[in-house]
Amino acid sequence: MIKRLLALGVSILAIGLAAGSASALSSDRWTNAAPYGLFFNDYQPNFYTGFVPRVQEAERVKVHLGRGNQLRVRLVLSDQTIDNYLLDQVARHDLYKELIDAKVVKLTTNTAWETYDKLFADAGLAQQAHSNATLSPQQWRELNLRAIAKFSPERLFHIQKDFARLLDDFAGLLKASAAPSTLEAKLDLANALFPHRLFLDRLTAQQDAALGELINLAKTGDTAALRPKAQAFFDDVTRRIYPVHDGKLDYYEFTAIYPAGTYDKTTTYKGHVIPEITTPGVWPLIPRMHGKGFLGMIDYISSESYYGLMPMLPYEYAGGISYNAIHNTGISNWIAGHPLLPKEWRTVTDGSRNGKPFTRVSMTSRGPVSHGCTRLNNGHLAEFREMLPSTSDGMKGIVTYRNVSQCYDVFDLKGDGDDQVMGVQYYIAFRHTNARVANQIWAQNNREDFYRWLYGDEMTYGPIGAVTFKEVCDGKFVDRKAREGKTYRDLKMYEAAYAPETLQFYTINGIDALSESAMEFNRELRRVGYGYTLDRKKLFLH
Repeated sequence: MIKRLLALGVSILAIGLAAGSASALSSDRWTNAAPYGLFFNDYQPNFYTGFVPRVQEAERVKVHLGRGNQLRVRLVLSDQTIDNYLLDQVARHDLYKELIDAKVVKLTTNTAWETYDKLFADAGLAQQAHSNATLSPQQWRELNLRAIAKFSPERLFHIQKDFARLLDDFAGLLKASAAPSTLEAKLDLANALFPHRLFLDRLTAQQDAALGELINLAKTGDTAALRPKAQAFFDDVTRRIYPVHDGKLDYYEFTAIYPAGTYDKTTTYKGHVIPEITTPGVWPLIPRMHGKGFLGMIDYISSESYYGLMPMLPYEYAGGISYNAIHNTGISNWIAGHPLLPKEWRTVTDGSRNGKPFTRVSMTSRGPVSHGCTRLNNGHLAEFREMLPSTSDGMKGIVTYRNVSQCYDVFDLKGDGDDQVMGVQYYIAFRHTNARVANQIWAQNNREDFYRWLYGDEMTYGPIGAVTFKEVCDGKFVDRKAREGKTYRDLKMYEAAYAPETLQFYTINGIDALSESAMEFNRELRRVGYGYTLDRKKLFLH
């Protein structure tokens, strides 16, 4: 019970140094001068200035956290998302411009808006959006897909499978497997129908009966009877988000991978000290009903400045006014004189609105850092929120799958069976004081030192694309509980590029940033998307 209480995410409390192995901790300065995180001066409202798509259907958003401290967000793109991509980008850009031109907001700190506006204009997105009326539906779809791929390289994946073969492989597995006698065994079989993209953790009575019938048909070899029933089972357990046409599974996925901070505690696995993942299992996003701010929604915004006036996305109520949530870095670092930050960061001016060096930097620790929440870099949190449904109600049902600490996120990005360990090119991990100042590092911020700390001797080091793992487990889930899943040997690691953090800081003219009207403004500005009608009054546009 004591351990459980310690694991709860007390998001509003200052974070001290938790128990765990401190042998890797150091007070040395980082030597890699490459800048990471978001450089800024003051906590202020901010808006996203990137180009990711928005998905309005909660069942199409899949979120996984695994060993290695990265959060993988997978969007199964609907026809609506694809066909509205350019229209959504134009609507969001034009809204920002209207607010700026009407002097409702004043841009501060950085020049992310100008960079974004130039990219928008240079790509001719407004003109492309206006071509909708002159193109065939297929031409319009292809135009949108090219735009998504252009602005999010290595994130858009075209998944194509022979569906009949997928069903035949499933039938072969059912025939060769012993009759399942436990829920876990049944789930293992059911999820094998579409590996890495199906994560059932329970079965309804109807699904249980349907699986039993499929097993019986497979054992008797009645393939003709099995196929239509297997397809009906597939449609049911996947909630029809994966389209099948003419015997082909053919659709697009958008996958983003972010470095993540986890519970400020370590655990030991096979003699190696690793970051601990607290509250493993299946956790849906929930509205925040307790706290200091304005309540009742999933995209809650805290009045505590260090949360960056950005959405916090709760997934577990922790008692009192506390929640476990996906939120921003939770801290920032004053750059001048900081004993850990590279000295070169003191002169970073790229994107500074006044041309002077920035005074602060926010960056998450890709390692033990939190009381239980999941931390993302500020720009990554803003991008994550941009991909989700517009409204709080729309986000209900989005599930985060959190592995047990030792199990990796194993996935095949292209859906072609090339299983890889998911990773990301981000090499920062630290602990901080009660005053939210980074004061110890887990490893030097170069790739090799960081990976040797994070992965230990489970990894064989090499250049990007050549890191391999001798033996790893992936995660699985039974009745919301996380368990150790399948074992793999000699897997390569996929190392996603560190995504640029694109945020523009601003103030709302005449409005206190912590007032209810400012919070509503902040929240409404993040909701542009197909099927949603903006409340212009909340944005002070009449």
